[in-house]
Amino acid sequence: MTQDSTRSVYQIGRPQDVINIVNNHAALRSNIGIVLIALGGILIDAYQAAMVGFGNKFIAAEFGISPGLAATVNASVLVAALIGGLMANRVINTFGQKRAFIIGMGLCTLGAAAVAFAPNIWWVLVARVVMGFGLGIDFPLATSAVAELRGTSSKKSGSSVNLWQMGWYVSTTVVYLVLLPLHLADVADSHLWRYGIFIGAGFAVLAMILRYLFIGESAMWAARVGKYELACKILKQRYGIDAQVSENAQKEELTDKKVKIDGIYGILFNKQYRKRTILGCIVATMQAWQYNAVGVYLPLTLAGILSGGLTGALTGSAVVNALCGVTGGAIGSLIVSKVGARRQSMIGFAMVTMALIALGFLATTNPWLSLTLLGSIIFFHSAGPGGLGMTIATLSYPPSIRPAGVGFARAIMRTGAIAGLIFWPMLWGALNTQAFYWLAIVPFIGFATCLCIRWEPLGANVDAEDEQVLALIESRRHNQ
Repeated sequence: MTQDSTRSVYQIGRPQDVINIVNNHAALRSNIGIVLIALGGILIDAYQAAMVGFGNKFIAAEFGISPGLAATVNASVLVAALIGGLMANRVINTFGQKRAFIIGMGLCTLGAAAVAFAPNIWWVLVARVVMGFGLGIDFPLATSAVAELRGTSSKKSGSSVNLWQMGWYVSTTVVYLVLLPLHLADVADSHLWRYGIFIGAGFAVLAMILRYLFIGESAMWAARVGKYELACKILKQRYGIDAQVSENAQKEELTDKKVKIDGIYGILFNKQYRKRTILGCIVATMQAWQYNAVGVYLPLTLAGILSGGLTGALTGSAVVNALCGVTGGAIGSLIVSKVGARRQSMIGFAMVTMALIALGFLATTNPWLSLTLLGSIIFFHSAGPGGLGMTIATLSYPPSIRPAGVGFARAIMRTGAIAGLIFWPMLWGALNTQAFYWLAIVPFIGFATCLCIRWEPLGANVDAEDEQVLALIESRRHNQ
């Protein structure tokens, strides 16, 4: 890559030239509003997860099945999202960022709308699978888009990517703020989940529109598939960078064959990336397990601790999410550039472990103490590992394998989410507050992993590795 000092025009001749520019420049519009728009699919994921967690017992009662089976059906969205996450890199490489955003959110919207009108449990199952495919595709796309907006060599990129955790709790707080007025308006409790999920489909449509208007296409993707003129146009519009295609630029437009994902998952576990992949996957999985036990079923847990019925449980859930989840996510994003993603995850896991053990001892002694401990779990989860598993995965890989790395971490993370979603109602029903002791094992595993693997992605110039990785992918393809 060369730069004309007279006209300040960059010469673009290969994908790495565009990657280097994006890596070192933040977009002209990369404020918190734009970042949250890019993360829109993750916010919808949070909303629908919390809404279905709330509706689990009502779904079981309406369709005549056990709460455990209802949770298993609802968890089908996570299985589908696991598969969708593994497909994400191929979808993005084939269709580009702009159209992949529409595909992911489109599937999520259709699935959510279908769930809201489900006449039987099989309808719920199919609709949740459709929704899961969309969410699985969307997550790696969203975090990669944020990294591209801020420039991955900047530590600010880590703060921006990690904002998804604050946004997650904003969304879950909105769930309870949607449910409360519906409940107070005398909508039957058994129908609240249908209203809530349908409203979530409307939010998904809004996310699609805003992304189309404000996020657009990826300059890195355009260069990677040989669309250099488009890449130059995006660089000018999004980053204010003047660039032109050099005379010796690679003119051939790459085909799907040259950008397919064969061999990428092997690269994620080669000597260079193995520790990064293990760290990101375990942090993401353990945080998902603890969240889907405590966070998703917060109304259920609070109903067993506090008085006041459904109104008290919804109000308590909204307060805990707003005061502890949103605040924790915001603080976590502000301090991660100073503390580091690995160290901050380790501290968060340690605090959640101690709070869960304390809950096992003290949950039945005083409801306000229990509420405080639950709030501390949400706070340290949100400020710590809650968002950092995906932040670590996003910032540990160069652009050519970033969606695959994030998609893989997100897919593995779904196993933790499935475990929390399915087993916590069973464990809680069998052991009540004694279940907190068993759950404490989960964050302890996350703590031990962060203690042993000392990789810090913040500030690492991983984008400089992109050309090397592309060459490795190409050599593997030729050797097949």
